[in-house]
Amino acid sequence: MGFLLAWRDDVSIEAENGSFAVRGPGGRVTLRDLGPQTTEAFQRLTPPGEDEDQLTETIAKSGPGNLQRWFYYVERLTRRGLVSRSVHENGTPLATVVTVSPQFVWKPLTLRSDRPYVLSRFAYLHREGSQSILESPLAHARVLFHDWRAAAIIGALAEPITAAEVSSRPGLAGEVGVSLLTLLFRAGMVCEAGAEEQDADLRTWAFHDLLFHARSRKGRSDAPYGGTYRFVGESAPPPALKPLPAGEVIPLDRPVLARLEREDPPLTWVQERRRSVRTFDANRPITLHQLGEFLFRVNRVKEYRKDELETVRGPVVMDLAPRPYPAGGGLYELEIYAVVNACDGLAPGLYYHNPSQHQFIRVQDRQQSAENLLRDAAESTAVPAGELQVLFVLAARVPRVAWKYESIAYALILKHVGVVYQTMYLVATAMGLAACAVGGGDADLFARATGCKYVAEASVGEFLLGSRRESFDSETF
Repeated sequence: MGFLLAWRDDVSIEAENGSFAVRGPGGRVTLRDLGPQTTEAFQRLTPPGEDEDQLTETIAKSGPGNLQRWFYYVERLTRRGLVSRSVHENGTPLATVVTVSPQFVWKPLTLRSDRPYVLSRFAYLHREGSQSILESPLAHARVLFHDWRAAAIIGALAEPITAAEVSSRPGLAGEVGVSLLTLLFRAGMVCEAGAEEQDADLRTWAFHDLLFHARSRKGRSDAPYGGTYRFVGESAPPPALKPLPAGEVIPLDRPVLARLEREDPPLTWVQERRRSVRTFDANRPITLHQLGEFLFRVNRVKEYRKDELETVRGPVVMDLAPRPYPAGGGLYELEIYAVVNACDGLAPGLYYHNPSQHQFIRVQDRQQSAENLLRDAAESTAVPAGELQVLFVLAARVPRVAWKYESIAYALILKHVGVVYQTMYLVATAMGLAACAVGGGDADLFARATGCKYVAEASVGEFLLGSRRESFDSETF
């Protein structure tokens, strides 16, 4: 049983003077000098399409030149994602492979009867609308399942299985099962058993890491990318500043920038002495004054304005509130919370830093959830929880970024976390404080402690700050 070759459903065809102009989401291709047999073959690609092997045999009878031109055009159309290939059974569509990258090549690979095959450990099945879709960050195509029997083969491929064993399974017995397995193999969803394990580089990748990498970069996805402003006309842009939580307000000191410009150590001196410091001076904890200066230099809102922007979906007004560090699109979605364990002038507890007014708002006193956040950070850094002074939790208002950016929203947020980490390190070093970024944190724990919705404002980074044991004044600059 062969594969049906067909135009994709979202492709339009314009025929004129022996040529075809093919338009679709993958671009535009003009087919010229086709000849009558090749022209007729392309006209027969209207969904559900025609058997590709039979079309090739028909073209071959008209001469080798036409066959070469046919193969050339079919490959171009495949790379552009303008044609698809499907497995059918008695007129019922089972599965279709669709190109998502110009690097996809429909190679004439055949299954070996003596080899077992298995589903790639990077392949994943998910739903979009009413469609079941199989994708993989290793593949340049996706597979659409139209029938539950076709999707059922995924379960069978969780362990190595031969083509003969597939053909004997109930539901998709015989040639149709082998054709479906072949389609999955050519699409890059199935491999020979043991092949991935033998790739030393591939073995180092976790499933979620490779998927995140492939879906947040160009090259292996046809998902909308970049600043698409996909929700213009559906919802208003999320505000630059979040609604303030209820709680006691603690004003923070504002340093004089002119004095800092005169007295701060040079940037090169700071860069060379930046270190992750995991020891803190318990006899001389960080002060509220120092916390105020630190957050002023790292996280304050420098200005507030509204800009009218032209987007692909029409004009939109967005409010912007820039801070001392750079951020993609000027969105500044990161919020900073402080879990205070020891601070001269400030009671232990969980605080939100209001960047517009430069003040702390007490979210809760020192309760169990705050203790758990400190304990989690202590375990990640091998520092006893009782020795920690201040833990900063960076939380991202994800909709603020995802409203504008598509495919790259979360990747952009993580880049911002790195930018804030470096800013925190440099400021802490300049101030003579001990600083240490934390490798990971518990987003569920943060959501419970703050009452933030997990998918609306999610913790994405943690950072420790405290007083240094050694004297910062021992070095001059």
